[in-house]
Amino acid sequence: MPAADPPGPFMSRPSAATLHRKLARAILAHLQAGAAQPGLRLTEAMLARAVGTSRAPVRGAIALLAERGVLGREERRLVLRRLPAPEEGAIPLDAEERTAERLYWRLARERLAGALPELLGTADLARRYDAPRGAVERMLQQVAGEGWIERSPAGGWRFLPLVEGQAGHSEAHRFRRAIEPAALLDPGFVLPAAVADRLRREQAALAARDPRGLGPREAFEANSGFHLALMQASNNRFFADAAQRLTRLRRLVGYVIAADQERLVGQFREHLAILERVEAGEMEAAAALMLRHLDAGHATRERLLASGVPDEA
Repeated sequence: MPAADPPGPFMSRPSAATLHRKLARAILAHLQAGAAQPGLRLTEAMLARAVGTSRAPVRGAIALLAERGVLGREERRLVLRRLPAPEEGAIPLDAEERTAERLYWRLARERLAGALPELLGTADLARRYDAPRGAVERMLQQVAGEGWIERSPAGGWRFLPLVEGQAGHSEAHRFRRAIEPAALLDPGFVLPAAVADRLRREQAALAARDPRGLGPREAFEANSGFHLALMQASNNRFFADAAQRLTRLRRLVGYVIAADQERLVGQFREHLAILERVEAGEMEAAAALMLRHLDAGHATRERLLASGVPDEA
């Protein structure tokens, strides 16, 4: 059994500076997802709602973004001055966050390798990794947010199920083959023009990048985000819910696939080809391309799983 974490709050509270950086990144992600244009008027209340917090901590995040020229004031109104590309890293990690990032990948590798117990404690991990407890807690916050670990009622943490083993990967692949093309053919499917434009710009930018500079988490999020957007465009809550659940279950394996640099460029180009057919209203052709895309990804997964999660330290 893991050593029980002390009673009281589940996590020590992050410093104000750490919270402000986290919220600043969340605001950037929100603006990037919405394809926001320079000159867009914003409010503290609007941004607080978007990132799920109150106005007070958002003010610190706004100040950080203003320092970097992202936000500014015009006639006392808050406006977007420029929207950095995701790869720019407008809000860099501090020392503890960089340590937490290294610990994240170590935990991910050991989880996929079956080297960790199902139940563990924060103190256990700090000793195992010879790392500061604060950095371990920051790492666990991220892992819990991604949905592959949760608090155990008995104390400590427990891992949630993943898609594991050859049979599990094959089942997940067959399920995706069944639902993703079907979502494109659903009578309620409507892809808003703003979403289509955002997806096109994101995927084209990624296809043009040197894949060696693309981290596995960023690649997986770009890939899964494309698929989730199409599933949500079906306007069928069952498709969207199934896609979100499966994305959580396959997240770590998705990081392995995203480490294949040769596959990455082809993957983003295939997304653009699917999107082109969707925008042309050729849904049968889009569904056929989706099937080919999923099969190609499955072949890559089978080839790479033995390699494990890449080291992002």
